Amino acid sequence: MRITLFDNHDSFTWNLAHDLEREGVHVTVVRAGEWSDDVWAQTDALVLSPGPGLPQEHLQLMGVVQVALKRRVPVLGVCLGMQALALHFGATLRNLDAPLHGRSTEITWSLKGVETAPLASMWEELGSPTHVGHYHSWVVDEAALPSDLHVNARNSQGFPMAFLHGSLPVAGVQFHPESVLTPEGQTLLRGWISAAQRCLAISASNVSLNFS
Repeated sequence: MRITLFDNHDSFTWNLAHDLEREGVHVTVVRAGEWSDDVWAQTDALVLSPGPGLPQEHLQLMGVVQVALKRRVPVLGVCLGMQALALHFGATLRNLDAPLHGRSTEITWSLKGVETAPLASMWEELGSPTHVGHYHSWVVDEAALPSDLHVNARNSQGFPMAFLHGSLPVAGVQFHPESVLTPEGQTLLRGWISAAQRCLAISASNVSLNFS
């Protein structure tokens, strides 16, 4: 599988790329501002990297999200990437009273109500509760989340830490799976890759049936 990692000029991007490559996939990193239309021909799945600031401040990010979802490309948004996905679907963000930078918190998973989501299987091997690492000052405002996005992880403060789209191969995590503060991060990335490959296989099968 060919994964394109959209780099929002973040110091963690290459850690994330290396962790993805450990699962046997091919990863191409494209920096914000350097994306071109021909990248799509080499993209089976897309990862949106963390980054500073707010999603709308990053060149091309929201446009790439829009095209990815139109193409039904499997997408994983990490931290800022999750926020970009939420904004695309009409959600809003809220600024934390105190930033969570270099901190670990405990989160609890729940797949109740999202068992049939295209990427639901990516969470199957994860323990609950589990600890994750944070580097962010903003979170998705769950009160303004559209019905198609389902929160399936929250921290002890009740903030959304992960979500799934009910019918599209889209998932987001507010924490950093590539951080040493997230012990099960590699397991999560492995689960996303496996779920994305399953979505791609189903899509290819449907195309084949349509032309048979």
